[in-house]
Amino acid sequence: MSRIKNMPFSPRFVGLLLMLGLLSGCGALNRGYEALLVLEDLSAGSEESWLEQRTSEPSREKVNYAVKGRDYVADIYHPEIPRRGAMVLVHGFTEEGRRDPRLVEFAMTLSRVGFTLVVPELEGLKDFSISTREAQAIADAVRYTTNEIEATESETALAAISFAVGPALIAAMQEDTAGRVSFVVAVGGYYDLTDMLRYVTTGEDRGGAALELPPPESRARWAMLLSQLHWLEDEEDQALLENIARRKLEDRSAAVEAEVRRLGPQGRPLYNLVTNEDPDNVNALLAKLPSRLRQEFKALDLSRRDLDELQAQLILIHGPNDRVIPISHSRRLEDALPEGQAHLYEAAGLEHVDVSPGLLDGWELWRATVHVLKLGEQ
Repeated sequence: MSRIKNMPFSPRFVGLLLMLGLLSGCGALNRGYEALLVLEDLSAGSEESWLEQRTSEPSREKVNYAVKGRDYVADIYHPEIPRRGAMVLVHGFTEEGRRDPRLVEFAMTLSRVGFTLVVPELEGLKDFSISTREAQAIADAVRYTTNEIEATESETALAAISFAVGPALIAAMQEDTAGRVSFVVAVGGYYDLTDMLRYVTTGEDRGGAALELPPPESRARWAMLLSQLHWLEDEEDQALLENIARRKLEDRSAAVEAEVRRLGPQGRPLYNLVTNEDPDNVNALLAKLPSRLRQEFKALDLSRRDLDELQAQLILIHGPNDRVIPISHSRRLEDALPEGQAHLYEAAGLEHVDVSPGLLDGWELWRATVHVLKLGEQ
C-alpha cells in the first residue's frame, strides 16, 4: 500500500489548482475542488484535514460473506451520503491485510467523498503468495458487491496496487464480472511478467524501448521469491527459500550460502532465477521451474491474455522512475486496449507506490483523482 502521507502541497500548488478549477464549469469546479481535498487529506498525517472538517466520518462494518461456497471477510466503509458508487479496494502485500493503517486511511478518504468501499481480506496478499486464487477472490468480491450492496446499481469500481493489478484485471474480465465493473484504477501495475522479472533481477526492460531507467530496487527480487514459494511441493525447500528471502529483505548483505547449499531440485531453479543477472538467461531459467509454478506464472501474465474481454474503463497511474515495475508496463497496457478505454497518468513523484510529489507531479495525481471522481458519479 502506498505511503502517501506527508505529501508536500505548497500554497502555490493549492492556489494554482483552485484557479484552474474556477476557470472550469460548475461540475468540473466541484470535482476539481474535491480532488484537491482528497490529496490534501491523504497528506495531512495526524493533523486534521480540510476534508475531515467538511465531512462526517464514514462508518466501518465487518461482514462475512460466501460466494459459491467460498467464505470471505471484508470491511465495508459507508459514507454519510453515498453519492458515488461502490468500489472494491484490493490491498497490496501486507501482513495486516485489510486493516493495514495506510489502507484504512485511504478507504476513509474515498468514503468521505461518497464512495462505498468494500475491502476484502485476501490471504494470499497477506502472506505474499500472490496467485490466480487472488483473482478468484477479487472476482467474488465484485459478485458480492454488485449483488448485495445497495446503491451500486449492479456495478462497482475496482482499485488495485502493484502486483495485485494483474489479478484484479483478470477478475474484471471473467464472463459474469466483465459487465459488473465500471472502471479499474491500477497503480504501478504490471503487463508482462517475464519482462518485469527480467528488470527486477537484471535491470533490463525489453518492453521499454528508449527508456532510461534507474537501477531496480534491490529488495524486489526477494519479494518476488516470497510471492511464488507456495507453489513448491517440497516443504523443506519452501522453508529454506522463505528464510533466505526474509533475511535478504532485512539485510541485503546477509550470508545465505549454507541455506542455498541445502536446496533441492525444486527450490534451486527458483533461487537461480531470482539471483540471475544475465538478461539473456531469464527465459531458459523460467523453463526449469516446476511445472505448477510455470503454469501459474503464465496464468497471471496479462500479456498472454485477450484484453478485449475487459469492458471497464482503465485508469493507470504510474511513476516514470518506478524501480520495481517500469512505467513501460502501464504504457503497454494502455496501448493494448482500444483507444480511449485506458488513460495513463505519469506522476513523476510516484516511485512505485510511494508518493512525494512537487508541484507538477501533484498536478498529474490531481488529474487522475478528478478522473476517478468523475467516473464514480456515472
